[in-house]
Amino acid sequence: MEKGALLAEFARWLKREWDYDSKTVKELLYKPWDGAYPEELLGDDIIVDIENFLYNMALFAVERAFGGKMDSDPRFLVEIVPLGSYQDCSSVYVLEVKTKTVMAKFEEKTWHFNPETIEEGLKDLVDQLEESKRLLAVRLVADA
Repeated sequence: MEKGALLAEFARWLKREWDYDSKTVKELLYKPWDGAYPEELLGDDIIVDIENFLYNMALFAVERAFGGKMDSDPRFLVEIVPLGSYQDCSSVYVLEVKTKTVMAKFEEKTWHFNPETIEEGLKDLVDQLEESKRLLAVRLVADA
């Protein structure tokens, strides 16, 4: 995949799915963050802001890896768990509840976020989710 293509796809997804405006997307995805979260976009709680962004990264990766919305497949119950931190690494976990499977995880100190690290994180999440398909298939067959 061409460099920047996944980031651009994520940008379009944020606009379409969450009604992000172009200015917000530019601040989040195309500029290095000026702290644990872009100061210009801070809400009432920085941890909530970080967790919302990580949640969106993971949800995008799930939808991309599985070709659509996961809630459309009744065999799976996916939970996305973001854990934001101001000082330390923040993380997000993608869990499949029925099979008790950690499908993907991403950890990074958000102070280091810039277009490259965000795109690398998205790629890593998608790759892990692609790999988890085999494990989920085995567990679903074993449970049947």
